[in-house]
Amino acid sequence: MAVLVSSLEEGGSLDESLSLLVIPAEFANYDDLTETAVIVKLEEWRRKAYSVLRDLKTCLQEREEHSLEKQTDIICAVTPLCKDHIWTMESSRELAKDILRAYDAEPFGLVEFILSRKIKPLFQRNPHPDVNISTGRKMARSAGGPAGYQDHFESQIWKENLGTVDILLWCIRHTEGPMYERLWHLIIPPVITLIDDYEVRYKLQGVEVVSEMLKQVPVEILRRTGIDGLLFTNLTKCISFLDRPESAALLRAVVPTCISLVELTTQARSIQRFDQLCALLGDGIIGTVWVHGLREEVVVQASVDVLPSLIKALGIGCARYLKALIPQLVRHLIPGPSNISVTTPSVQLSSVLALRVVIEECSPRMHLWKGTILDGLCRRWVTLVESRSQTDGKHISHTFLLLVFPHTTIATVLIARDNVVILLDPSLTPLPSEMLKLEKALQDTCASLVQACPSLREVS
Repeated sequence: MAVLVSSLEEGGSLDESLSLLVIPAEFANYDDLTETAVIVKLEEWRRKAYSVLRDLKTCLQEREEHSLEKQTDIICAVTPLCKDHIWTMESSRELAKDILRAYDAEPFGLVEFILSRKIKPLFQRNPHPDVNISTGRKMARSAGGPAGYQDHFESQIWKENLGTVDILLWCIRHTEGPMYERLWHLIIPPVITLIDDYEVRYKLQGVEVVSEMLKQVPVEILRRTGIDGLLFTNLTKCISFLDRPESAALLRAVVPTCISLVELTTQARSIQRFDQLCALLGDGIIGTVWVHGLREEVVVQASVDVLPSLIKALGIGCARYLKALIPQLVRHLIPGPSNISVTTPSVQLSSVLALRVVIEECSPRMHLWKGTILDGLCRRWVTLVESRSQTDGKHISHTFLLLVFPHTTIATVLIARDNVVILLDPSLTPLPSEMLKLEKALQDTCASLVQACPSLREVS
């Protein structure tokens, strides 16, 4: 490592500079390092890499033309330094992005060369048993049987080369629709390997790659090769990883990606689309996260955060899940011994926003649920009012409140339990920004509920 730092300081030729940008393997286990000397040397490498990038940028500006092999080396060395990784600094990331901009309009041959010479060799030693590596098609039968999956996880040399996924992602972003026919067998094997890996951090990177791929990939090739179904199966399996540090981020990434995949590969209002979206909501969110992950606050919030887009995609079809959706979302608004960890203001805000979407998409069924929803919203509103009144030294009786007309200057408040109508004084102490968002969300959700159930306007 000392030799490396010394070389960084000295600079050198283009080849030397590129070799100095190879990411030290120790960064792979940076969080587990205990040796002070190693940590210090890695920090030195991070800082000195900036000077190498600066010199490299100057060198490339002075010499405009490079061979295909040299361009490949440059891209593969610089691309892993563009993203927010443990081995990069913000200044280095900006320099790396500036260097790569020169290759944004490069021809098709460069992407193919990188995929075939740099990416394929790292993944071909242990191919995924469900993918034909020669064609990029889904195998009719998994290669090697059940044992094939275990073999697939052995000798994963691609993990030893830090930044490999970043290079693959760069190639995907520079692959336009017509190019996929020729590059399919080079793209799909590593993509499926990533999203089906046993480590969540690589699954998360794989989902990012798939999400980027879906922006331009022709739907015909997804269907013809059977990769549409394989992607959906492996993406939905990601939802079951609930106890890892990256689980919440994975859930937030995988659900929108699944929705994009379903909407791309199925016809609107088709049975296939309905079934896949139902599987995502029923088996994924409700049947997995809400059954096995309720003690994981960040995972629960992530599941609620992605609900609005999923419910909008399913539309009135999500009415079949109202018996699970509404009680669970309302439960988050009412603290109790069994759910104290998932009743934080952020979870409650996400739940109220999701409730509003449920009300709007399933308005014909809301007359059956208005009491349950109203109870939860009122209880949460009471807590908000009491917190403000206690701060001001004022007193408001313990009541269930419903904001029916939230857009008036002084909000009109109906008291559901004491049969009294009071006015909420807008001069009460302002709430923190998150609580203000929750207050606004409660008002808007009440307005949506009143629109779906006009009888709530009546005061008995």
